[in-house]
Amino acid sequence: MKKRTGSRGSGSRKSAASGHEKPKSGKIGLGIDAGGTYTDAVIYSISENTLLSKNKALTTKWNLADCIGDAISGLDPSLLPSVSLVAVSSTLATNAIVEDKGQTVGLLLMPPYGLFEPEDIPYEPKAVISGQLEITGEPIQPVDEREIIQIAAKMVHRYHVKAFAVSGYAGVINPEHELSVKRILEDETGLFVSCGHELSDLLDFRTRAYTAVMNGRIVPLLAQLMSDIEDVLHQFKIRAPIAVVRGDGSLMRKEAAVERPVETILSGPAASVAGAQYLTGKRDAIVVDMGGTTTDTAMLRDGRVETDESGSYVGGHKTHVRALQIRTLGLGGDSFITWSRGRFEIGPQRVASMAWLGAHAAGVDRALDYILEHLHNYRHNTNRLQLLINQGHQDALPLTAQEKEILRLLKVRTYCLYELAEQIGMSYWDPRIIARLEENYLVQRCGFTPTDILNCRGDIAVWNTNASMRMRDILSTTIGKSPDAMTEELMQEVIKKFALALFKRQLDEEINPEGLEDCPICRTITDNMLGEGCSDYAIRLKMHKPVIGIGTPVYCFLPAATSLLGAEPILPDHADVANAVGAITSQVLVRRRVEIRKSQGGGYRFEGLPGNKYFRHFEEALAWAEKELVQIVQEIAKASGTTETAVRIHVEEYTLAKSGREKTRMGCSVMAELKGEPSFEITAKK
Repeated sequence: MKKRTGSRGSGSRKSAASGHEKPKSGKIGLGIDAGGTYTDAVIYSISENTLLSKNKALTTKWNLADCIGDAISGLDPSLLPSVSLVAVSSTLATNAIVEDKGQTVGLLLMPPYGLFEPEDIPYEPKAVISGQLEITGEPIQPVDEREIIQIAAKMVHRYHVKAFAVSGYAGVINPEHELSVKRILEDETGLFVSCGHELSDLLDFRTRAYTAVMNGRIVPLLAQLMSDIEDVLHQFKIRAPIAVVRGDGSLMRKEAAVERPVETILSGPAASVAGAQYLTGKRDAIVVDMGGTTTDTAMLRDGRVETDESGSYVGGHKTHVRALQIRTLGLGGDSFITWSRGRFEIGPQRVASMAWLGAHAAGVDRALDYILEHLHNYRHNTNRLQLLINQGHQDALPLTAQEKEILRLLKVRTYCLYELAEQIGMSYWDPRIIARLEENYLVQRCGFTPTDILNCRGDIAVWNTNASMRMRDILSTTIGKSPDAMTEELMQEVIKKFALALFKRQLDEEINPEGLEDCPICRTITDNMLGEGCSDYAIRLKMHKPVIGIGTPVYCFLPAATSLLGAEPILPDHADVANAVGAITSQVLVRRRVEIRKSQGGGYRFEGLPGNKYFRHFEEALAWAEKELVQIVQEIAKASGTTETAVRIHVEEYTLAKSGREKTRMGCSVMAELKGEPSFEITAKK
């Protein structure tokens, strides 16, 4: 089978802009990035390409509205009334899925030919209903309205479901059955319904089912966040529409985000890539974002980052959510540093730095004195060389007597783990005693981190440098190294891990780089390359693409890491808030695809539009598909928050060669794409 590609116009069309283009509107925008460690806010003049004000605040995971308010409060107050658009990227959706939070969703399935094994989708509550389709989208069995009403009533009564998800075999080819079930459920229960075909145009109804369930689970969480953000904005007299960054780096109006919150997973890394490109104008580069918890890397090629079209993995679950291809490493400014079995480990666990603890808690010196008196606890492993702080916020979580006592003690001062165990009458430290307190953000672990390394070296001076140096001295005494020598060794370890992450991102273009860890020869070569070589030889690398670094700690590590790789480092102005810049300078992007297939009996049928429509001639089918797609994409784009109406149509034809030069047209793929600036108009509330 051969393919022929070409573009065809339809209605008002223009060539799609490549890359992250700079909008020409004269409005002022507020960009917000609620990251895992810091929340950034910027006021940006889009028409002048100028950052007017910026601020950072520590993220309060238990209440994102608080840290967003803290970040906005540090901006120039005279500019806030001029804000005409607010764009937000957030870790909320990703974290909710990873932490298995959200409301109960009832799953209704229409499997192939009604055949289904419960273990195929290990989720409850679920039910198999009538309404089967052939793989071609032709109906085999109709939807049974009475059956759906009975099952819905049972799920609401017995399992207290608050939303429904619907997924059917061949639902993306012909979504008519899924739409019928949705209509019946909405009319009967009034609850939110998420259909698999609305979130994905890919086959595999099981994965679409998971995606629809995830979407339904987190709807109230994102709705609450949007409501909280509106309240915060009103406090600052900001009355502007709100857009949310999707996982592919585009924007969607908050109303659309509340309907499809699962599309906002991985929005933080997507915003960082957008911000890096916007601030530098580079079309070919590696982008690295080093935050407090993770280091994310992506490859820019001709102004674009490839997306995982088959869907991203989140919390161990395969989804059909399109997101940028981003490699994530558990390395950041707050990565916990430990010593075990004669070597250092840096991350992936995140703790608050000693510097931060020293500036925010009482009794730090007293807790460190206790550690000094009990160094034997850490001789072989420093994993428990941690201190705890009471986060200070209230929570409705019912507490045990032991948990209440722990919070009471930590409210007075900070404690190390072993001293806290002693205070509550335990002869040893059991991490289970604070598990629920940690999960609900009531307590925070603190320890030695790369931020403390930088404080000790004098590269930065943040919070409480003395606390960083005291913990450094304790750690060096425990492992038998001088403080300065240990600090330099750790600095080089962080730089090497950082450089290795960049190297793996480059290798991703050709192979799976995870084999570097398992292959002794690869390890030897990599260690030589990232070190000073050996007495006999030194291997050096020359990477042709520049590396754009963003994030607060990146200034201290990128130049040294890129020198090991022979790459050019680029540290743009305002790299510390690039995510927030990326959020406010992103655009709305809508793509929809339809397949036209030759039928066995002649003529052409559609995959991806309701009704299993049939045309005798290919040109008629193509013209109808283009017309329908333009209308659908324009409607979605308007709902997503843009007034742009120009749609680009891309047609890829499939032909089958016969004898000689004769070819048979087997069908085609029709892709419609619309890209536009976000609208600055507030949608009236319903």
